[in-house]
Amino acid sequence: MEVILVRHGITQGNKEKRFVGRLDVPLAPEGEAMARETAPLMPKVEHLYVSPMLRCRQTADLLWPDVPRTFVEDLRETDFGIFEGKNHAELQDDPAYQRWLAGEMVVGEPAEDCARRGARALAFVGKDAAEHGYEHVGVVSHGGLLMGMLTLCGRPARKGFYDWYPQNCGGYRGELTLDPLEYHVTGTVGRTKA
Repeated sequence: MEVILVRHGITQGNKEKRFVGRLDVPLAPEGEAMARETAPLMPKVEHLYVSPMLRCRQTADLLWPDVPRTFVEDLRETDFGIFEGKNHAELQDDPAYQRWLAGEMVVGEPAEDCARRGARALAFVGKDAAEHGYEHVGVVSHGGLLMGMLTLCGRPARKGFYDWYPQNCGGYRGELTLDPLEYHVTGTVGRTKA
């Protein structure tokens, strides 16, 4: 089956380069405009699987307004713990932040756990779509979750986590296999440049 993976539109926190993981923030006005402009470029899908977070629900409404959807808890963004709502400039002198960046300590949800949760969500999407006979589905989620998911399941494999970075309202088009769980990228969708 074909699965379209898309990151939500831009939020004020994204514009300010803040860790907005579990903060349930809306799209910025620019994010709404971005989604409206991107909508005509998106492939047709029969069903959507969406993070329950507001920015993803709003993006799904604008990209695919009349497509039925299922909300998937495992598609939520990474939990950045005590760094939520802050940005690098505010944290750069914080010893805990420096230790976190160096991989010496865990804050919030470890990246590996988020990646495994993303893979679990992708498996759910594939199984649910197969059970319903969907051949073309969309997923609206978050940058960090999608990068983690694709680090584990994306093919062809890439060097690292950030090699899978999707722009806001951008992402990937690919074929999903369930056994083994692999997402074979066939192209990009939506916005591909900042």
